[in-house]
Amino acid sequence: MSKQIKENKLQFDMDNGWKNIKNHFRRGRGHMLAYLWNRFQWDYFHRMNIVPRFPLNVDIESSSRCNIKCEHCFRQYMDMHESDFMTMPLFKKIVDECARYNLFTLKFSMRGEPTLNPEIVEMVAYAKQNGIKEVWVNTNGGLLTEKMAEGFIKAGLDCLTVSFDGVGKIYERIRTPLKYEETLAKIKMFVDVRKKLKAAKPIFKVQSIWSAIKDNPEEYLNVVGNIVDKVSYNIDFDYENIHFVPDPNYICYRLWQRIAITSTGDVLKCPSDFKKQEVLGNVQERSIKEIWDAKQGEERKRHLEGRRLESVVCRECHHGASIIKDEKTYSGKRQEVNEVLYDEPTTAVK
Repeated sequence: MSKQIKENKLQFDMDNGWKNIKNHFRRGRGHMLAYLWNRFQWDYFHRMNIVPRFPLNVDIESSSRCNIKCEHCFRQYMDMHESDFMTMPLFKKIVDECARYNLFTLKFSMRGEPTLNPEIVEMVAYAKQNGIKEVWVNTNGGLLTEKMAEGFIKAGLDCLTVSFDGVGKIYERIRTPLKYEETLAKIKMFVDVRKKLKAAKPIFKVQSIWSAIKDNPEEYLNVVGNIVDKVSYNIDFDYENIHFVPDPNYICYRLWQRIAITSTGDVLKCPSDFKKQEVLGNVQERSIKEIWDAKQGEERKRHLEGRRLESVVCRECHHGASIIKDEKTYSGKRQEVNEVLYDEPTTAVK
């Protein structure tokens, strides 16, 4: 194979090594061998061009609606005509197939706010009751309540990620109309509820875009680092500016790892197909396994043959952009900070 299947590093941990090790032990608690095998597949199968028999991760869109308008979000630059909640019968159909193939990770994320779906706690519970080992919820945190926190914890949620971009007014400018102190209070509340219930999970993670914290990453880490279990940041994508420089030799690792399912059951090659330009099928008509082997197999073949840019989704995806690598020192350590290379000026959050 002349081209290397690779991963452009777009997310970076702010925690120390020991904290990361402890989080791995917590994630593997009760099924450590299965967890280690899953991590090996996730980190190495794509590098060896080994295709798992079923996706390692299924992204679920419980809601295509959102409750806020973030200035950096793709939703501000794309026509989002859908406003749906995934129904419980459809969700159960998806989970039942995933359980048959021993899916390890199911993640509620994608184009909307998962907690808008009034059945989100029941969905988490159903997935856990049917053997999904790791269930994640990615949220902006604006709708978290004590009742929801208790529901998630009792349902067996494994990981909760809150997008918490910056400190003070920077956060409020980005996460309109959420208020910084209110969201921070919700984060603390969730951790307090977990402590009250004497639960080890969910692991609580917060993440920010880099531009929101780059002037003072220590301040951000000092605010949240002693509250939550994991802190990270993502490099910025400017969704208004598609004039980034594509890496012609890039082969996307995601095609070997995951698949995404919208609120109406449409299957996408990855969560970055925000406009649903290349739907691979619908789970109401075809199984996930069939789509993974056939349609996603065609996508993998196209990448391996160097034809990635024939796909409009891949052509417009920042994951396949050329990356500028840089470093910054904070908290006494050198940390990698990457940026997307644009051939026209970017209007990303500054």
